[in-house]
Amino acid sequence: MKDNKKLIAVLAGILLLLLICSIALALTMCSSGDVGTSPTLSSTEQTTEGIIAATTKGATSAAEGSTAPDGTTGGEGSHTPVTDVTTADSEEVSATITQTDGGNPPITTTKPSGGSTPTTTTASGGSTPTTTTASGGNAPSTTTTTGENTPATTTKNSGGSITPVTTTTANTNTQTPPSEETDSIDGLTITYISGTKDAYIISGNTVTFTAVSEKTVYAISGKLDGNVVIDVGDGYKFDLELTGVTITSNTTSPITVLSGDEVSITAKNGTNNYIYDNRAAVAEDDTTQYAAAIYSIVDLEICGKGALTVESKQNKGIHTKDDLTVKNLTLSVTCTDNALKGNDSVTVESGTTTLIATAGDGIKTDNTDISDKGNQRGNVSILGGTHNIYAACDGIDAAYNVVIDGDGTVVNIYTDKYSEYSQEVTATASALYYLRYNSQNYRFSVKYVYADGSVEWVNAEYHSSVRGGRTTYYYYTVPKKADAAKLTVYAYNSSQAQGQDGSYYSASSQLSLNDAYDTLALSNRNGSLSVSWTNYTTSSQGGGGWPGGGGMNDGNADKGDYSTKGIKAGNEIMISGGTVNIEAYDDAIHANGGTTLENGSTSTGNVTISGGTLTLFSNDDGIHADGTLTVSGGTVKVTGSYEGLEGNNVRISGGDVSVISKDDGINAPATSGEAIVLSGGKLYIYAGGDGIDSNSRTSYSGIVFSGSKVVVICTSGGNSAIDTEQGYKYTAGQVIALMPSGGMTSEATHCQNFSSVATRSSLSLTTGKYLNVTVSGSTVASVKMPTSMNSAVAIYLGSSSATFASATSAAGTVNADGVYWK
Repeated sequence: MKDNKKLIAVLAGILLLLLICSIALALTMCSSGDVGTSPTLSSTEQTTEGIIAATTKGATSAAEGSTAPDGTTGGEGSHTPVTDVTTADSEEVSATITQTDGGNPPITTTKPSGGSTPTTTTASGGSTPTTTTASGGNAPSTTTTTGENTPATTTKNSGGSITPVTTTTANTNTQTPPSEETDSIDGLTITYISGTKDAYIISGNTVTFTAVSEKTVYAISGKLDGNVVIDVGDGYKFDLELTGVTITSNTTSPITVLSGDEVSITAKNGTNNYIYDNRAAVAEDDTTQYAAAIYSIVDLEICGKGALTVESKQNKGIHTKDDLTVKNLTLSVTCTDNALKGNDSVTVESGTTTLIATAGDGIKTDNTDISDKGNQRGNVSILGGTHNIYAACDGIDAAYNVVIDGDGTVVNIYTDKYSEYSQEVTATASALYYLRYNSQNYRFSVKYVYADGSVEWVNAEYHSSVRGGRTTYYYYTVPKKADAAKLTVYAYNSSQAQGQDGSYYSASSQLSLNDAYDTLALSNRNGSLSVSWTNYTTSSQGGGGWPGGGGMNDGNADKGDYSTKGIKAGNEIMISGGTVNIEAYDDAIHANGGTTLENGSTSTGNVTISGGTLTLFSNDDGIHADGTLTVSGGTVKVTGSYEGLEGNNVRISGGDVSVISKDDGINAPATSGEAIVLSGGKLYIYAGGDGIDSNSRTSYSGIVFSGSKVVVICTSGGNSAIDTEQGYKYTAGQVIALMPSGGMTSEATHCQNFSSVATRSSLSLTTGKYLNVTVSGSTVASVKMPTSMNSAVAIYLGSSSATFASATSAAGTVNADGVYWK
């Protein structure tokens, strides 16, 4: 009996030792799950936690059809955990675990009292997730979908809430969005950042972000040979972050946005991202494909402090049907058609962009109606940043207005042949010659002469018409006879038969065939048909030019049938700040007027410059306004042009303006009223035609000098420094006008009070020397001569007793134009 008692005592001791070990082991398991330092537990809490752990660990599983110790019956392959545990202080802590057929049991470490309960759900066939919550922390919710592996969940230290970040690698075999890393799709990685989780579907090589229920952010990185679609509904903002990604597509638009309330594509700081569209050209009206590397049906913002490169071999770069906004990022777009296009608007707020359109426009908008929110559509606004635009056609083409502002804004634009990237825009037939003329009242024929003296007549057929400014050009074609030695072009009126040289309207001289060009630009001068060789696509310059004088004329005879302007607007252009540099094959700046817009108004055609620094070079007009051209501030320097400043009316009230032109320096075709008013600022004109030319027939109102400081140098004896129909008016300011003697010099003195406000003198002027103007013994101005005039007429408006003298030095420091004003 004693032996039995001893045996019982020994067994009790062993059991007690096992119990103590179990408690110690449970305490170790609880503390090991804490990321940070676990709080110190009281002896009661330690004991309680050990009991909970031991009980949970010892839960009995029930096989199919069997009954567990708690009375529940297990399903096939299921394991039933104990779910209700009571702590020592009677606080109930529940771990809710839902598990479907075939799932393995989740291992749940129960937190100390006072924290929130984790909820763990394991779908059929999933492996076991492990969830750990530190003391006082709120529990994450973890979901494992069918057939997937366990996500790694970040756990926060005690006292804080936790937002898990789950990284998923796209899986070609998965049709529902996983919440964890899976097999790759060319190595593309999708990272959930915030908002709606699992809001994407992967099908083949397409990743589609779908319905979201809150503001949502995802990130992608790696490589995808496929495409991304954003179709998240219209209720919430969606941001797709690019964190070092390359997307290449050969079959569809690499990124397509079909829906969303404010969608952003963000290049994250420090990352380089690449979008490649390798498709063949997609038709503009193709509703099954989208003709851009990045295409959006809704408003789209391209932003971030990283870098994004977009290349589209045969289509547009970035195109939205609504509004497009660009800011902050370094953006490079190379494409065939338009680099940036927003049908409703394009706004560039900041950043650095390089936009290359090898056969289209740099930036373009289409619509001119009013939106449902009352906003005018069709604007292009550049408000900051540095932007280089290389375009075969227009640099900026706004359906409505163009606005450029911001002290640090820099815009550099190169069009047509001044862009090193321009390609042929319009395909031409190598077997044809194109004849171009500015009237449709005549018909044309070409007489080919062969080396043996034989002759072949070919009648030209009408091909097309092209609108250029206020002039329409008409194109005709004739077969090219490559074996011919010479050709002559004949023009006929409606009563004359084509294909003969007995009766015709005009004819060209006999010309040799020219394999370098395919177009003959025609103009009728003094009864003779003048011809200049050029190309239909204007890729080469062939010489020649349209006559100046009167009206608004296009001085570039080599323009093709598409627009190649620097900045063009369907209504107005407003520049109030920044630096703008343009080299354009057509007008550098051009605003269209007189057309009916979708909003019901008539376009104004106004150009307004109130600030900034503009340097403009053009084969046609430096600045052209169908309406009113206004300069009230800033610096405008036209370094080369056919006509410098052209507007139906011209107003200069401030700023510093400099113009070099082959024809008129300033031209205003308005036929009544004060067409040109110069009331302030400084103006320098060096012109091959008229210096300042007004067509107004209102007496002494064609030009009004009322405060500007003006130097006008006219180099053509057949033109005048100041040219009006019915005279000009002087009320204030200083004006120096220089021109060769003879010709139209009388126009420059046609002022209603000339004798009381002006001085005229004749003298010889030499290139590089200075003309000094003295009033009452003080030199008030000096002008460095850019050319020589053996017999020049000099006029000074501002004093009837001024004197002129040629000198080797100026009276003071001259500006960039070689002018000094006292």
